[in-house]
Amino acid sequence: MLAQLFSSSSRLVADLPDAVRLIARLRWLMLAAGGLLLLLCWLTGLALPWLLLLQALATLALFNGVLSKRLLHGSPALPLLRLGLLADVLALTECMAFSGGAANPLASLYLPPVLFAALLSPGLFAWGLSLLSMLAYAALFGWHLPWPLQGSDAAYAFSLHLVGMWLTFALSALLITSFVSWLARQLAAREAALAAARETQLRDEQLLAVGMQAAGAAHSLSTPINTLTLLVDDMLQQHAADQPLCEDLQLMRAQLGSCAQALTRLKQGIQPQGATIALFATLAQQLSGWRSLRPDVRLEWQAPAGADPLVRLDAAFWPAFFNLINNAAEAGGGELTVIASLPEGQLQLDIINREGCLSAQQLQRAGLAPQDSDKPAGMGLGVMLSHATLARLGGTLTLDNRAEGGVHACVRLPLQGEA
Repeated sequence: MLAQLFSSSSRLVADLPDAVRLIARLRWLMLAAGGLLLLLCWLTGLALPWLLLLQALATLALFNGVLSKRLLHGSPALPLLRLGLLADVLALTECMAFSGGAANPLASLYLPPVLFAALLSPGLFAWGLSLLSMLAYAALFGWHLPWPLQGSDAAYAFSLHLVGMWLTFALSALLITSFVSWLARQLAAREAALAAARETQLRDEQLLAVGMQAAGAAHSLSTPINTLTLLVDDMLQQHAADQPLCEDLQLMRAQLGSCAQALTRLKQGIQPQGATIALFATLAQQLSGWRSLRPDVRLEWQAPAGADPLVRLDAAFWPAFFNLINNAAEAGGGELTVIASLPEGQLQLDIINREGCLSAQQLQRAGLAPQDSDKPAGMGLGVMLSHATLARLGGTLTLDNRAEGGVHACVRLPLQGEA
C-alpha cells in the first residue's frame, strides 16, 4: 500500500493545496493534544520549564496560522508545505530538549513529518528533512534539560515513560492513518477519473474511425449520385408522355436529392448553434417532418401543457434524436411513443417502443461500442453515435427494458434558455 502511494504521489500535484490544508488541520490537532498533555503534567505535579514549552507550542501555532492565511491568499503550496514540515521538526526538537531530550518518548513524532515530506515532496527536501530529524534526535542525547523525575522514584519515572511511549505511538498512528487514508481516497478518485477518460478516448477513437470512413464514403458517392441524377433528368425528358413512369422517376429524383443533401451536410460538418426556438413546437414540427418520411410508423407524441420555453438547441442534437427514434421504430414493430418533459430545467425525452428486448450485455455496452443490429442492413452504430453526441452536448442517454415489453430510451439534455 505504501509503495503504491509513494509511486503515485506525484500524480497529486494538483491537489497539493488540499494536502497542505489537511496537514495544517492535523497540526492544530497536535497543538491541542500538546496543550492537553502539558495540562495533565501540571496537574500531576511534574516540574517542567513551562514557559519554554509554552513558547515552543505558541510559536508553532503562530506559524501555522500564518501558513494557513498565506495558503488562503493563493501563495504557492509547495514552499508552504516544506516550511511547515521544517517548523514541525524544529518545534518538536525544542520541546524534547526542554523535557529530557532523547529519553522523552515524543521521539516517535519525528516520523509523520518525514513521511509527509516523502509523499508530497520527494527528492532532495525529503532526504534533507530526514537527515535533519536524525541529527536533531542524535543531538538530544547530549543537549537537553534533565528529565523531570531524575533522582526521584525510578519505577514511577519508568511507568510514566511507558505511558508517554503509548501516547506518542497513538498520536503518530492517528496522524499517519488520517493522512494516508486521505491520500488513498485521492488516488482512487484520480484512478476513476483516468478510467473514465480512457473510456471516453476509446469511444472518440471509434467515432473518429467512423468519421473517416464516412468522409471517404461521401467522396466516393458524390459522383455516382450526380450521374444518376443526370440520367433521371434525361429519362424524364425522353419519357414525358409516360405518366406512371414519370411519377416513379420523380420519386427517384427526390430520393437522389435527399442523398445529395445528406452528403452536403456531412461535408459541411456540424452547423453552428442556431437561434432561440420554441422547444416543444420545434420538436413537434421535426417529428411531423419525420412522419412524412416514415408513413408506415405510428408515432404518438406527448408534450407537457403550459408555456413553451424558448431555448437554444445545438444542431448536432437532431441527428442523434432521429437515430434513436428510427431505431425505436424499426425495433418496435412500427409503433413508438415520444414523451417530452422538463424536470429540473432539463429536456427529458422518453422514447418507448413496445416490442423487442435488449440483452444484459447490450444494456451494459450501450453507447460504448457498436451494437449487434437486428435490422437487415443495420450496422449497430446509431446508439453509439447518439450516445457520443449527447455526451458532447452535456446530456445523457440511458436504455432499459420495460417490464411490460419493449425498450425505453431516456434522453436528458441541459438547455440554454433565452437570456
